[in-house]
Amino acid sequence: MSGVKWSINSKKAVCILLLASALLGGCGESSGEVLLPYGSLDANPDYALGVVDDVYTIPMFASGLCAAASDITENSGADKSRLKSACVYDIPDKKVLYSYNANEHLYPASLTKLMTVLLALEQCEDLDLKITVGSVSIKESGAQLFGLKEGDRISIRDLLYACLLPSANDAALALAVFLGGSEEGFADMMNARALSLGATNTHFVNSHGLNNEEHYTCSYDLYLIFNELLKHPEFKEIINTDVRTIEYTSADGSLNSKEAKSTNQYVRGNYDQPARATIIGGKTGTTAAAGKCMIVYASSYDNKDYIVVVMGAEDVDLLYRTINRLCDDLI
Repeated sequence: MSGVKWSINSKKAVCILLLASALLGGCGESSGEVLLPYGSLDANPDYALGVVDDVYTIPMFASGLCAAASDITENSGADKSRLKSACVYDIPDKKVLYSYNANEHLYPASLTKLMTVLLALEQCEDLDLKITVGSVSIKESGAQLFGLKEGDRISIRDLLYACLLPSANDAALALAVFLGGSEEGFADMMNARALSLGATNTHFVNSHGLNNEEHYTCSYDLYLIFNELLKHPEFKEIINTDVRTIEYTSADGSLNSKEAKSTNQYVRGNYDQPARATIIGGKTGTTAAAGKCMIVYASSYDNKDYIVVVMGAEDVDLLYRTINRLCDDLI
């Protein structure tokens, strides 16, 4: 988008631009008002009308982003009847190629960890800094855990891998407590950063995505968060990794070594890539309430980059088939 132009008059901090020269010629000091096309302006000795050459262009907030006002689904034959939302964004051309329920409030499951990782990348200058893990007790049955305990010593980088590859909830909580002092404090940070990105349909209450009625986002907001993450080379490297060996020190001083395996079946080589693109990496998320969710970073054979989001698919096969169909139809 073009910018909004503002100018500052040397006489006062306000002036009016783009008036016709004939109108300007009629602004004498003896007049009590200035005639304008849609009314009049009372003459005021504190302000003056004038033509200035120096103007400042303020870029519009969404000038570098994809945006669409309504659904765009006619360009793909993807079956949307068994999912809650899906979107495809052309990054270099800033175009929305597909949009289904892009702004609907949905449970994000572990896609939440994208914001956790973004804040960690932005706040931590040294990713190899080893931190002492705080309270990371997660009692929800079936929650994915790396096995961290209070008092363990682990690098921030390895916590990022644990968040993004096996989607470990205790790793996300460890980052939250370290950066925000508490889960609640970190949630405030998450919401403030989301708002700064324009993610106005998002509200986080935790760092990992385990279900909570007050914890939601939408496909478009996830695009905004993921798009910001792609500015970090470390993020691209992590999401393109299939397995990483993580070493850390337990609270009792013993050394531990565990494998962190990606839940992304494209990266693991367990699911066929789309015919017209390569899935470089991404993040999965699953809960009973959220369904099967995934956001991926894809590259076409002419080296154009895309972000594809699918939320609320009924099963894993549908999730991957939908991503492949969207890529093959639109990229």
